[in-house]
Amino acid sequence: MVDPSPESVELARFSLWRSKLDCAFGWFEDAERAAESLFTPEAQAHPDALPCLILLEPRLPRMEGLELLHLLRNHAHTRELPVVMFATSHDDNDARRCRAAGANDYLVKPVDAREFMQLVSQTVSRWLPSHLQQDD
Repeated sequence: MVDPSPESVELARFSLWRSKLDCAFGWFEDAERAAESLFTPEAQAHPDALPCLILLEPRLPRMEGLELLHLLRNHAHTRELPVVMFATSHDDNDARRCRAAGANDYLVKPVDAREFMQLVSQTVSRWLPSHLQQDD
């Protein structure tokens, strides 16, 4: 997750813990730090160790989420990574630009904590590789 909001991060982390999905949770407060991690020589040599999904806030300090999305789509080892833009509010222009740049989806974070947690769990479950999904 790339998001500057500690509240959003904690709700997302808690929702995944509660969902019992077999996944690890990582967080970067800005796109620059995420890029530093995703484009290391180690990450390029071992793309299987990359995240199975990135939840990306479009509006970030210093480097916009859209700029990180462009970087992800322009590098071979990250080109196919699912990226879901996880926006604070809906903006039609933003949504169009993000989808045109290769975002797999554009979702608006619900204000209600339960709805937020449900959306995170559903989104991660959708993109989690089938061999890691919980059998109910």
